[in-house]
Amino acid sequence: MPPQKLHSVRFANESAPPLLILHGLLGSSKNWMTIGRHLQAHYDVHLLDLRNHGASFHASSMRWSELVADVYRYIEDHHLAKIYLIGHSLGGKLAMKFACEQADRVQHLVVVDIAAKDYSLHFDAVFRAMKRLSLNNLSQRREADQILQEWVPDWAMRQFVLTNLIRTEAGFQWQINLEVLHASLPVIRKNSLSEEQRYHGPTLLISGENSDFVEDQDLANMQVYFPAIECVTIAKAAHNVHVENRSGFLKELIAHLSFASS
Repeated sequence: MPPQKLHSVRFANESAPPLLILHGLLGSSKNWMTIGRHLQAHYDVHLLDLRNHGASFHASSMRWSELVADVYRYIEDHHLAKIYLIGHSLGGKLAMKFACEQADRVQHLVVVDIAAKDYSLHFDAVFRAMKRLSLNNLSQRREADQILQEWVPDWAMRQFVLTNLIRTEAGFQWQINLEVLHASLPVIRKNSLSEEQRYHGPTLLISGENSDFVEDQDLANMQVYFPAIECVTIAKAAHNVHVENRSGFLKELIAHLSFASS
């Protein structure tokens, strides 16, 4: 059986260097469409759906080695030269891992609001709420929003979760592989890097001013893994920096990438 391939949305600019964006847990390429359009003027942009997310294939596990292999296969299949690589949250952990293991393929690494460390099971309660939702009884999407309020009181988080709820001929269903992703949280929450791994290329860490995902003490540890790292903080933004302060995010991103390529 041939290996399965990741789905992507491409904002093509064939005369420009390739740039891949990897979304976070429960996200998809849809979350990065506006950013992708903005970056198309400078880069050949590829927004990937990771396995078990978006329109990509469902698989039985989420091991880091498998995720790295998925991205490597995508680069090979699309005959991409050295890439600019951006990863947010889960995608950031994967981007760090890929850059350390495939350094000759990465021109510049951008990590968005995540650090190389172990995390708590941040999304466990959200997954449990999603699994409690009886999809067979839904007739409208807003009903799901109303029901989820009890378990996911934060409006923005509910809207993010509901991007994964799609309507089919058979009714509503989760587009993500809900069971596998929930079962994989103990793996996903871990530091994706081993102690000896390093990426010496230019690296940018973008974090949100109001986020608790990257703490001050994490920066020294990140400098060990990524000796050429630069760190910027985006004001008025939490974990979803690229959504909560899009203009600030784009300004810093383009400035740093342009400087690195000059």
